[in-house]
Order: sequence, then C-alpha cells, then structure tokens
Amino acid sequence: MNAIVFRQTLRQVRRTLGVLTLGVGAFFYLVLLASSTFIEEAANVPFFQSPPEAVTAFLGGSADFFHADGWLSAGMTHPVTLSLLTSSALLVAAGSVATEVERGTIDLVLVRPVGRVPFLLAKAAASILAVTAAEAGGLIGVLIARQTVGGVGELSIAPVLRAFAGSWLLFVGVAMVGILVSARTSLRGRAIGITVGIVVAWFFLNFIAQLIDAVSGLRFASPFHYFRPIDLLAGTLPAGDLLILGAIPVAALVWAAADFTRRDLTR
Repeated sequence: MNAIVFRQTLRQVRRTLGVLTLGVGAFFYLVLLASSTFIEEAANVPFFQSPPEAVTAFLGGSADFFHADGWLSAGMTHPVTLSLLTSSALLVAAGSVATEVERGTIDLVLVRPVGRVPFLLAKAAASILAVTAAEAGGLIGVLIARQTVGGVGELSIAPVLRAFAGSWLLFVGVAMVGILVSARTSLRGRAIGITVGIVVAWFFLNFIAQLIDAVSGLRFASPFHYFRPIDLLAGTLPAGDLLILGAIPVAALVWAAADFTRRDLTR
C-alpha cells in the first residue's frame, strides 16, 4: 500500500466523510428517539402487533416495534441508512481508478514509483476507513441514545457491537465491489451508476425472495440475506453468514487487483 496515495485520498474526501458520519449518527439517534414513544403505544395499534408481510420483508425480515433492539434492527435496514452507508462505501471506491483515467492523470500517478497494486490497495484502505468512520458515527449515535432516551437503555453493548460489525462487513463488501467496478471502467459516473445498480439489485433480490415463496431461493444471491441485524443482536446469526460477508470484499479486491494489473489504461 502506498501511504502517500492513502493520505491524499483521505484529504480529498474528509469534509464529505465528516458530513456522512454525522448523518449516520443523527439518523440512528432519531430512530431510537422515535422508538421511545412507539414502544409505549405499539401494543394498542394492530398494525404494530402484526405488520404486513411487505413491511417485514422491506425491513430485512423482521419488524419488532415493541423493543429497542427491533427499532435498531429496522434502523440498520432502513433505506436512509443504506443510502448513507452506501455513499460512504463509494465515496472513495467508485472513483478510485475511473476518476484518474477519466481525467487522464492515471499515467502521471503511476509513472511515479507507486505501482498499480500499491495504488489500488491504498484506495481500498481509504475506502475501508471511510466505511469505518460512517459505522462509528452510527454506533456513537446509538450509544448516546442509550444514555439519553427512555427505553433504549435495555440495549446491551455487546449485541450492538455485533450488529455494527455485520453492517461493517456488508458495506466494506460494497466498497470493494466499487473498487472492482472502478478498476474496470474509465468514467467515474459510470462506476458509481453500476455499483449503485448492483446494490439496488441485491436489495431487490432479498426483498422479493422474502415476499414471494416461489423465488425464495434468490435470497442466497444477495449479501443482504446474510446481514440480519435482529439475529446479530440476538446472537443467533450463523457464523457461516458472517464468513460469506467477509469473503465478498476479499474476492472483489483480489479480482480488482488482477484486472487492474493487466488493464490497458489508454481505454
């Protein structure tokens, strides 16, 4: 890994990353703040007692409105959270190679004694750090809510850490897929579009598979199937699911490095 490329990359995205980190933390806090009212009133509302199947599928397979961990699980699979964390994952990753190729500066960068693999690894490390910062923001938001919001104090630290670790693995995977797409294309906008399309397709596959029994097998093709916050919070998620989440970024990064070392950078 090239330390200069790593530091320069982080310097370029530090303000945007700061905003995303604050946004993730604020959203988790707001979700848990809202839960303090709903937890008291949910027992009297039929919708919360038996949510529609579509709502359950949309929230990742579980919809528990009676406990703080159910609200945290819903927050972790909410479209706002997914959008913010996907943005943090692609903040560096999607433009890691494509931006330099698009600007015509990739040759200038690599003509220095950097090397293609150290360059790519520096971009990957910066992407992982961006995801880590955003996840840390969300964790801090939850910890603040745990101390200040009634009913949220029942959340234990260890299960919360497990859930955020699973989320971190998922979005590091998104970041490395972004690195892979960027290493294979020459336009930053195209790299972002393709990677966002992949993430949306993953979410759609998992949603449809939970909603329609006839295509339930499709869920295994989506990383979102292996990230189930409610199971992580309960400590019942199989270790194999976490291994699959961990294998995705490794495989994507190895593939990206192999392609980037062979790629003709004039195209």
